[in-house]
Amino acid sequence: MRRYLFFIAISMIFLLIVGCGDIEKNYVPTESDIVNRNSDGLVNETRLKDFINNTETGQKDHIRVVNYTKEGDPILTDLKYNGEQLEVTNDSTRDEFGSGEISTFTCKNISFAGNKYTIMGCEGYKIPYHLAEGN
Repeated sequence: MRRYLFFIAISMIFLLIVGCGDIEKNYVPTESDIVNRNSDGLVNETRLKDFINNTETGQKDHIRVVNYTKEGDPILTDLKYNGEQLEVTNDSTRDEFGSGEISTFTCKNISFAGNKYTIMGCEGYKIPYHLAEGN
C-alpha cells in the first residue's frame, strides 16, 4: 500500500512540474505589445511606427514586439530608446526549437522598407535584425 501511495505522490509531483513548465512557456501579449502572428498580420503597427518616429526625433521610448514561430512559440523583443541609443533584448526562452537564450545588444536605428521592419547597425549582431513584417 505504501508503494502505491508513494507512486501516486511522485506521479502527481511530476505532473505538477510538467504543467508549470507549460505555463511558463505561454505568453499573453498585452494591449500595448506589437504582435506578429505570421499570417494574421501585425497588430499595433501604428505603435511601432510611433516608436520609430520617437527614435528619429530623440524622444525616449520603449516597446515590446512579440513574434510567433510557425509552431506558435512566442519570441519577445524589447526595444528601449534612451534618447541616444537603441537597446534590443531578444528573449527566445519560450521557443521550443530556438536557442533558449536572452541576448541584449545595442543598435543604431530601425528601418522600414516595403512592409519590413529591420534593425540596423547592431553591435554583436553581424546581419540586419529582422524585427517584423507589416500589413
